[in-house]
Amino acid sequence: DSPADMIFDSYEDMLFAAKAVKEGYKVAYAAGAKVYHSHNYTGMQQFHRNFDLGVSQAQHPEVFAGISSESEGISMVKKTAKHLWKTGHKTEIIRLIYTSGCKFIGYRLGKNYKKLPKRTVLWCTSNRNYWRT
Repeated sequence: DSPADMIFDSYEDMLFAAKAVKEGYKVAYAAGAKVYHSHNYTGMQQFHRNFDLGVSQAQHPEVFAGISSESEGISMVKKTAKHLWKTGHKTEIIRLIYTSGCKFIGYRLGKNYKKLPKRTVLWCTSNRNYWRT
């Protein structure tokens, strides 16, 4: 797949790696590598982004089978809430719950995009051009 064929370009590296492994290549884990990745999205931006993430996972079960995004997400929310509580940022837990809810709803709708009317899909996605084929 080329990036133009994908709804969610953040997964192009994962899809490439999965294809490479199937063709006999290896992917190495580099313990010393550091990646700093951060976004300050609103709840609705998270919703749209995670809708596309859910679509991507639904379209590529060969890559994402056996991966539980829901349990990883729940674990992250719990750890973040605990950290916010311990560091005295208790009111930020409300924002965490709101944005996490937006992420979850968007993701679940994306995983089930085939059951949705096209108009709804176009409202949910952050990549309207992808659907114009």
